[in-house]
Amino acid sequence: MHKLFLYYLILSICFFAFTLGKAQENLSQLEKQLPKLKGKAKITLLNQLSTAYENAQPLKANAFAQQALELAQNRGDQEGQATALKNLGNIYLLQSNLSQALDNFLKSLQLYEKINNPAGIAQTLNNIGIVYHTLQDYKQAKKYYERVLKIDEITGDEKGQASTLNNIGDIYYQQKEYNEAYQYYDQSLKIRRKLQDQGGIATSLKNIGLIYFQTNRYEQSLGFFKESLKIDEDLNNQANISATLYNIADSYLKMGKLDTALSYALQSLEIAETLDLKKLEAEASNTVADIYYTLKDFEKAYEFQLEHVIMQDELYSEANKKKVAELQNSYELDTKQKEINLLNKKKEIRQILIWALTAGLFLVSVIVFVLLRSNRQKKITNQILLQQNEEINQQNEEILAISNALEEQKNKIAKQRDEIAIKNQNIQSSIHYAKRIQEAMLPYEEVIDQELPLHFIYYVPRDVVSGDFYWYTKVDSIPIFEDVPELNIAQKILTGFENEKVIIAAVDCTGHGIPGAFMSMIGDSLLNQIVLDKGITEADIILNEMHKGIRTALKQEESHNPDGMDMALCVIDKISKTIEYAGAKNSLLYIQDKKLKEIKANVLSVGGWVSKEEKERFYTKHIVSYAEQPITLYLYSDGYQDQFGGPQNRKFMRRRFKELLFDIYQEPMTYQKDILDKTLKEWMGNEKQMDDILVIGIRLA
Repeated sequence: MHKLFLYYLILSICFFAFTLGKAQENLSQLEKQLPKLKGKAKITLLNQLSTAYENAQPLKANAFAQQALELAQNRGDQEGQATALKNLGNIYLLQSNLSQALDNFLKSLQLYEKINNPAGIAQTLNNIGIVYHTLQDYKQAKKYYERVLKIDEITGDEKGQASTLNNIGDIYYQQKEYNEAYQYYDQSLKIRRKLQDQGGIATSLKNIGLIYFQTNRYEQSLGFFKESLKIDEDLNNQANISATLYNIADSYLKMGKLDTALSYALQSLEIAETLDLKKLEAEASNTVADIYYTLKDFEKAYEFQLEHVIMQDELYSEANKKKVAELQNSYELDTKQKEINLLNKKKEIRQILIWALTAGLFLVSVIVFVLLRSNRQKKITNQILLQQNEEINQQNEEILAISNALEEQKNKIAKQRDEIAIKNQNIQSSIHYAKRIQEAMLPYEEVIDQELPLHFIYYVPRDVVSGDFYWYTKVDSIPIFEDVPELNIAQKILTGFENEKVIIAAVDCTGHGIPGAFMSMIGDSLLNQIVLDKGITEADIILNEMHKGIRTALKQEESHNPDGMDMALCVIDKISKTIEYAGAKNSLLYIQDKKLKEIKANVLSVGGWVSKEEKERFYTKHIVSYAEQPITLYLYSDGYQDQFGGPQNRKFMRRRFKELLFDIYQEPMTYQKDILDKTLKEWMGNEKQMDDILVIGIRLA
């Protein structure tokens, strides 16, 4: 529901002077006028048609905007160019292509400012604000919205004021400040009702419905959503219809009305697929999967969950998309090979039958020839014929027995193939549900962003599930109270806080795939117990406790199980600006004062084998300060440096990995992640991934 809210934010920019309910009847007539028009009139109509089709038919809207842009560029019409670029930005924004949207909006803004068009400037500033809003950069988004509001107040644009008030309400909504959000939505709705702006009224109603939904008042939220849906249906606003149907489905799901929820969710998904709204399509697929899962229809739940994963991969991970395609191709090739083998067996049986029949006919021909040549040898010939007939019958019986045996074998093979296919499907379903569980275990990057805004996590499991994982938490700060004798009162005064820390770890468990994933669940659970339940925040003691916990969980005293974990763990104290590090086989790399430094980890894993002489395992705590100089930290597993590839098919190696990090550490964190990914893929070439890969980068000032 929270992600889908961004759709209302984006769709709110897509209304213009045409009211689609009535204009839809005239659009085809307007299109017929295009060949008759030239110059400025044609550019204006193309831009109007593009705006009219933005929600209902985005591809058609894109084509009209491109035509308008080309004609305006040829004529040197700056206003026509600015409007076409703004329309293209709206379409890309609707399709979640934020980089393309922002590029077009910025070009449009430059042209509007050049020709001093206040209305165009305000609209484009608003749209740029929505891009930053979608990226959750609320400070930057609010700055743009406030600029728009000033322009609208100066020009007396009430419709613009209503839109901007709505967008500022959206910022408060995203930050869960629902009372403030409601006040802005309500102001916007009053202006829109006054102007009879039906599209704007629909958007405001939806937003107020979302507030009721987030505060668990689902009956009231349904009333607002359905009123909004009726208006959007009258306007034929297909994109908004799809989003609102999804909201209604989510409300019914929360109320436990699963059949009704499923009906609305499927309608939403169908429209999203038709309009190629990938993000909405992914979210709707996920909701349908959740409904089927609640209905205990696990087969359909898996089907729609897989569709959700594929859509997510299309939006965020080309590598995963390629992997799914490779799995599908492997499956199809295997199926075709089995069909070819079956056809070859049938041909062999047919050849045996033909040869046997030919031999029998030849023998009969010889016997007939002998009978015609010599009646005197009739008795002998009859005996020979009888003997040959018996042999032929025996051969036929043998052939029939062989044929029956082959048919039985074929049926047995087919049955085994079907059983294997069912088992494979069940295994794949289980693995993918295990992936969902493991992904749910990992911390949300949005949560990490709140305390460590300058960071990246490069995480590439070798298989569907992973033996590497990362762990993060923020330790609640402890208030400090002191007595104040001179006040002559019994109460203590709050003087500050201590222990304001965040803890982050990169962990590499023994194995990968399913065994590694089981170990990762144990590791995550132990870290939660040690830090969150026991309140231990010293890096070295956390590793000591992890060692004891793994040996106890796996009963390693009795079983002699050798499994363990390599890990690097940092405790960042934001008050003293220090970093505590402790490591088990995984070192810490950091760059400070333009120098790359390494703190070596202890040579033993946590958990696993213990010698007879070792009574207790201790890990070393190291402290680094960033109070005076910024620092960039790197925590990692050994998967990246151990990957085979390159011209001589060797490991990437630790030295090359350190040099790469030093070369890129001054780049933006997200760009560093892209460089790591590109470098690894070029190094691997056609080689398979050897191990799970995890690299975490953090910049602290």
